[in-house]
Amino acid sequence: MKNLIKSILLVTALAATSLGMSATASAETNRIAVVDVGAVFQQLPQRDEIAQSLQREFRERIERMQEMEQEIGELRERIQRDESIMSEDERNQAMQEFEQRVGQAQQRGEELNEEMRRRQNEERDRLLSQMQTVIAGIAEEEGYDIVLEANSVAFARDSYDISSKIIEEMTND
Repeated sequence: MKNLIKSILLVTALAATSLGMSATASAETNRIAVVDVGAVFQQLPQRDEIAQSLQREFRERIERMQEMEQEIGELRERIQRDESIMSEDERNQAMQEFEQRVGQAQQRGEELNEEMRRRQNEERDRLLSQMQTVIAGIAEEEGYDIVLEANSVAFARDSYDISSKIIEEMTND
């Protein structure tokens, strides 16, 4: 019985040692790279193109909002200016109109902000998807087994950073 236990322990120890060696050997042959996705995103010319495109897309609605704000400001000035000569009913009616316009402007402003945020997220996600495709292509082409986000790594030598390659490839597309 003691010999059987000793044999099992010996086989287990040998297997553990063997697994440890193969894991070490495997880790030594893995090629690793890092990418600073945020920095790459900030440097892409597509980001500026997207911003300009979104600005054109929402220009009319933004201008309408600015007009509404100007009208509200003019109405407020008129109420303040003419308050002393207005009857109670005129003042109440003007205040009701003012509050109604402010409410409409706030609602439309929130809708516009939400729509702009949604579109920005769509475009950002599309660009990040393109970036992911480029990262995968470079990793495959250059034989990297693992590509990590640079901000998730405590330390990596600059030689592991392929961010500039990503920028270059996405700029040339």
